[in-house]
Amino acid sequence: MGRAFPLVAILGLGALTGCQLQRPHRPKVVNSYLAEPEDLASVRRIMVLPFAAEAGVLVDRNRVRDAFVTELQKLRRFEVVPLADEAREDDQLNASLAHGRLSTDAIVALCERYALDGLLVGSITSWRAYTPPHLGLRTQLLSVHSGACVWAVDAIYDTADRSTISDLQHYVTHTQRDDGNLHGWEMTMLSPAKFTAYVAHRCVGTWVEG
Repeated sequence: MGRAFPLVAILGLGALTGCQLQRPHRPKVVNSYLAEPEDLASVRRIMVLPFAAEAGVLVDRNRVRDAFVTELQKLRRFEVVPLADEAREDDQLNASLAHGRLSTDAIVALCERYALDGLLVGSITSWRAYTPPHLGLRTQLLSVHSGACVWAVDAIYDTADRSTISDLQHYVTHTQRDDGNLHGWEMTMLSPAKFTAYVAHRCVGTWVEG
């Protein structure tokens, strides 16, 4: 019995130490859909329309859209066609999207004018700029050729949630250069622009063709 106590104590200490070890940071699972390869092949020239914001959501919609455009261009998969600042063709489309049904006439008009293969439309479902930041998005890419949605993402990134914090740390570790900033990954939480770019990167990252 005299020899058993130290062994038990050591085992107990080992278990306690193991519980205290930090789990590795990992990507967060994002709700997304990607069509079959044959439906994706013809979607090359696209336009990202100005994002809509759901009722009560106050956010810089242009910042969110620009972040998506930047990430889409990094894929080197699409030719992203800009929408002129004075253009108003997207108004009817966003209005119909807000009512849960896309306007076919609006889609056809846009695609004929700009010779597009697809349109990416998005809605900002939630936003909180102050700590802890929070951004919810719902996006879909519509194919002009099939008339169907070929890519959709529905995601909420809330840094009050542990899974988002782990994902954010993984993102900074694997995609950002170490600039010597003492705040490290927390700097992304302090900057609305950086946080928006992070969420856009994760959403666009769901486009993975087999």
